[in-house]
Amino acid sequence: MSCLRLLLLPAVCFIGSGRADSSRADEPQPSRLRRADCFFGVHFDFHAQMDDGTLGGNTTVELVNAIIDTCHPDYIEIDTKGHPGVSSYPTKIGNHANRFVGDPLRVWREVTARRGVSLYAHYSGIWDNRALELHPDWGRELADGSRDQQNISVFGSYPERLLIPQLTELATDYGLDGTWVDGDIWRAAVDHCDAAQQAFTAATGIEQIPHSPADPHWHAWCDFHRQAYRDHASHYIGAVKQAAPDFEFCCNWAFSTMMPEPVCLDVAFTSGDICGFNCVDVSRFESRMFASQGLPWDLMSWSFHTWNLGTLDPPETRKPAIQLIREAACVIAQGGGYQAVFSQSGPGNVRDGSVDLEKLQLFAEVARFCRARQAVCFKAQPVPQIAVCLSTAGTYRKWDAQGQPLFWWDKTHYGSAIAFLENQYPVDVVLASRLIKRLNEYRLVVISDWDYLEPEFHQAAVDYVTRGGRLLLIGSGPEELFRATLDAASEIVPGEAPAPYSVHYRHVGDGMIGVIGKPPEIIFRFAGAKSRRAASWFPASGRCRTSTGTARFS
Repeated sequence: MSCLRLLLLPAVCFIGSGRADSSRADEPQPSRLRRADCFFGVHFDFHAQMDDGTLGGNTTVELVNAIIDTCHPDYIEIDTKGHPGVSSYPTKIGNHANRFVGDPLRVWREVTARRGVSLYAHYSGIWDNRALELHPDWGRELADGSRDQQNISVFGSYPERLLIPQLTELATDYGLDGTWVDGDIWRAAVDHCDAAQQAFTAATGIEQIPHSPADPHWHAWCDFHRQAYRDHASHYIGAVKQAAPDFEFCCNWAFSTMMPEPVCLDVAFTSGDICGFNCVDVSRFESRMFASQGLPWDLMSWSFHTWNLGTLDPPETRKPAIQLIREAACVIAQGGGYQAVFSQSGPGNVRDGSVDLEKLQLFAEVARFCRARQAVCFKAQPVPQIAVCLSTAGTYRKWDAQGQPLFWWDKTHYGSAIAFLENQYPVDVVLASRLIKRLNEYRLVVISDWDYLEPEFHQAAVDYVTRGGRLLLIGSGPEELFRATLDAASEIVPGEAPAPYSVHYRHVGDGMIGVIGKPPEIIFRFAGAKSRRAASWFPASGRCRTSTGTARFS
């Protein structure tokens, strides 16, 4: 080993030589798909620790080829740095684990390049334990003056000192195709450091810094930090792209219901990992949200039910193929791509950064299911029929009043869309800022349980009804928001609903507004008569979910 290599990698003990097959490195490589054209992939997650065993010992050319031969992915996402902040390859920039056999990341890159498979980095952004162990001043400042030990400050020097240089290393030195940034938007939080306070006062004129939702200006303080995250992400993405213009970015769960706003970053695709025990409903709702955002997108299933950092999927937690297929079906039916995550732990859950091929066998069946439908499903566009509105301003105001994180996985708005789907009605989930331009495309627009809507959308919705549209308001909040319009209506027609719920509709101009005053888990449909003014609201036929169980209507 040369003195130069020792200087570059002082903490690494190399045992043996690298496992990449360099004898074919100069051979012509097949072209790889850009993410916009990728339909099916596999994600490997590791979250390396400083005391992990010898990483790379079982990451061989044969292993990576076997993975590709098993599930034939368009792309692979591979761990580079997880939430502990420890890199699973011998980086020259960041904080890597202690012991390696060669350079496993080069094995992944050389084999995938030779096979025409795109390779993306799993990289933890704001969440970085190791960086904050070494540089406590990089952490965000809490309200009590202490420093966060997990989440970095977007006002500090972390981006220039570690984030940008290491992502640039992955893009240029290793030639990766892009990165799936994890632990980023959903770890963004308010920061009480001097730089944040000064910037907030300069931007708003507010000198009294709030510390809790009970304090004045809390919503303005939270909105300031949301913009600070956008500026932070835009900065690091732009900086890396200066060195590698073709490097593709995705911030996990950005521009989903966790960050329900129009796309404002230079990301090539949107994505999120589906976890928990209600994965089908998550797949159904979030796929519709992503599909309406106008970017290439995919959703990723956890291939297991429970998650232990690093050693992710012991056999008793793994999902069967049919369960993954069901989740995949919900995703690809909306025109998106699909992937699933497996751990980078070898046979017996040995923490060496390799993959146990046995647990990957079931994914071959999932791959066959998806590929058989790719020609029909991939990039398909839904026919607009029913739109469930998602309000950006209403969401953030509600979360701030509740003291929730800046970006939060709020499932409270799943209900109305899922209820329509249970009754076999086609539904899109659309942000108010996008829906305002498309209102006339939809036969019915649903506004469910919002206490605040963007004023311009509110007026557009009233105009839409007046011109002949149909609006369904669910919950007391939307009813109050449209009180003036409802009170000005000339006629109130009651509909049928099981106790204790009530439904009625009112003619407004050439259109109609239906109102379900309380937010029940039952959906009413518009019965299309010869004219909209002659139609009526009544329960959908088939099975409907209510708060007291399941009822059947004919």
